[in-house]
Amino acid sequence: MSKVAESRFYEVACEAIEELFRVQVYSVDFEITGYPKGKQIPERFLRDDVLLKHRQRLPTPDIMGLVRKRIRQEEQKLVIVEFKLRPTFMDIFQAKGYDELFNSDFTFLISQYPLYSSSKKVLDFVTERPGLLSTRNGKSIIIKFLHKTPEGKITLAQLGSDVGILPDVIL
Repeated sequence: MSKVAESRFYEVACEAIEELFRVQVYSVDFEITGYPKGKQIPERFLRDDVLLKHRQRLPTPDIMGLVRKRIRQEEQKLVIVEFKLRPTFMDIFQAKGYDELFNSDFTFLISQYPLYSSSKKVLDFVTERPGLLSTRNGKSIIIKFLHKTPEGKITLAQLGSDVGILPDVIL
């Protein structure tokens, strides 16, 4: 699928990830960074001088954000989101690459469909080798999929949850 087809989901994915953090008492600042092609990453998401210096040449995740717990005065945490219609092995490694490059605190791979319906081979491999989702910094890539609630709200669901996919999520 083309980047244009994926980009139709960026806004709804961005809203869903914002809500995921808001309900956990975070203040949020997210931006769609992966479209249009050639868009530069805003400086507020770049944590060091090397990234700032090479800003024009950096690969761009689909969505980037900063979150901070509202009840504590902790520093902002960087969130990277890569959206794929049907995730593949390469998409997992792309998300891991962004995690390492930007030293993110949270990295998500979000898809239109649950992993079990989009790629049985990837699911089987990840199930047998959960370390595949581990990052260099000891975190894990978080895989979620878009889900429409009975009330019509788009949320993020997790593989293994009792939430089933509803076909009308397709935009």
